[in-house]
Formats: sequence, C-alpha cells, structure tokens
Amino acid sequence: MGVLFMIRSMTGFGSASKTQDDLSVSVELKSVNYRFKEVNARLPRPLLYFEDKLKQTILQYIQRGRIELFVSVDSDMLVERRLDIDWPLLDEFVAAAEDMKKRYQLSAEPDVMDFFKLDHVVQIHEEQTQNEKLEELITAAAEEAVKGLCEMREKEGLLLAKDCLMHIDQLEELAEKTESLAADAVSRYRERLYARIKEWTEDVLDESRLVTECAIFADRSDITEEITRLKSHFAQFRDILAEGGAVGRKLDFLVQELNREANTIGSKANDHQITKLVVEMKSSIEKIKEQVQNIE
Repeated sequence: MGVLFMIRSMTGFGSASKTQDDLSVSVELKSVNYRFKEVNARLPRPLLYFEDKLKQTILQYIQRGRIELFVSVDSDMLVERRLDIDWPLLDEFVAAAEDMKKRYQLSAEPDVMDFFKLDHVVQIHEEQTQNEKLEELITAAAEEAVKGLCEMREKEGLLLAKDCLMHIDQLEELAEKTESLAADAVSRYRERLYARIKEWTEDVLDESRLVTECAIFADRSDITEEITRLKSHFAQFRDILAEGGAVGRKLDFLVQELNREANTIGSKANDHQITKLVVEMKSSIEKIKEQVQNIE
C-alpha cells in the first residue's frame, strides 16, 4: 500500500474569506462526482465579466468533478452610482406649479425636496465597474478555497484507496479458493454423474461414455483463463493506485473487467461451491465500484 497520497475523491468542500481596506469577499467551493470537469459559478451580477477567469483559476487544480462556486462581496465598489435629473420634465412640473398658484390663488411655495419625489424626474443609475484590487482579492480567496477543497479530496481519496485495496485483497483470496475448487470440480462431477447413473439403471456402466461426459464438462467449465485475467487485473489495480493522479476512469474500466470475468466464471461453473464464491466476488466488486465512482 505504498504511494496513495495523490488519489483524490471527487467530493469535497473549501472556503476562504479575504478583507482589504473597505473590501470584503468570501468564496465557497463544493465538489461532487462528474465524468468530466466543470465549474458552475454564482457571482454577484456586476462580477459576471470576471466569471471565466475565476473558473480557469479553479480548474488548474481540478481534473474531474462538478464544482459549485459561490462568491459574495461586501463592498460599494461593485457599482458606480450617479444621479440623473430630467431637467426638461422638471421645468414642466415647475411651470405647472406656477400656473396652479395663479389659477387657484395659492400662496404656498414648493419645497425643493418635493421635486425628488416626482416620478421619472430624478433617477439613480448604476454602472458596473471593473476593479483590479477587488479581482485580486477574489482570486486570492478562490485559490485558498480550492487548495482547502483539494486537501479534503486527498484525505477522502486516501480512505477510498485503502478500502478498494482491502476489497482487492478479499477478491484475491476468493479467486484462489475458486481456482482450488475448480481443480477438483471434474472429479466431483464424475462422482455425482456416476451416482446418478447407478441410481437410474442397473445396467453395466459404460465407462467410455462416462469419460466422454467428464471431458465435455471439463472443457465447458474450464475457468483457467478467467482466473489468470483476474489475477492480472488485481495487479493492475494496485499499480494504478500506486501511480496516483486522476486514475478514476482507469479504475472504472478495470472494475468492469473484474465484473465480466466474475460473470463468466459464474456462468461456466456447474458447482454450487464455486457459485457461492462468485456471489461473494460480485459483492466485493460492487463495493469497489461504488468507491471508484467517487475517485477523481
């Protein structure tokens, strides 16, 4: 169980917060299983222009998995606000007010602050701004968060790798037992066949026919090749885990091959003891499959 440090799970979490002057940002990352690598980002609208660059920063650290990215910013620097007054429209309101005073002999003067309450006269416009200092702060928080995510994925990946190796060891033991039973399967079949023939007939037993039937059974139930391939797959599985890195797809392929060999042995074996061992094999393979699907 040598080098397993670089095996990563595809699930994890990382977060970081950064503050500088009047800027405050926080970044959260969550990752789940996925065949490829993908980042789904949720940023404040004014920062949408920065989304692609932020995704590339995160994807430098990730080989597989779907990443959910959440960014929140506490700052007034996201947008630039300005006051816009529709002077021609306001002129019309003032002129109308003067006409009202004359028509109805009113003495009250309009308060200038009342003009700010008039529809469409005064509006606040927001414009998105690009702030280099804010971008640097978000990038720094994202890098810290993704490193935390990777650390968590590596810890879980190590546990997944150890569990897979434990099941590979169990499979190896089952394969050895199956190989041992298969070596005596023909003689057991011969004994069962001989007992049945003796039970059904009192005629003289045709020894040559019995030998022929046993030879046919031996050929049909031979699992030597399957056992050899299983042993090869066990060695490959260990080697791939020792390589480290993004090995999930390779392992997934090997698990499919393990399952195929076990199925073939089960279909060939006309022996209840071997069938029982195959059921145990398939149970271990299924457990490996569940873990491998979570490896990057």
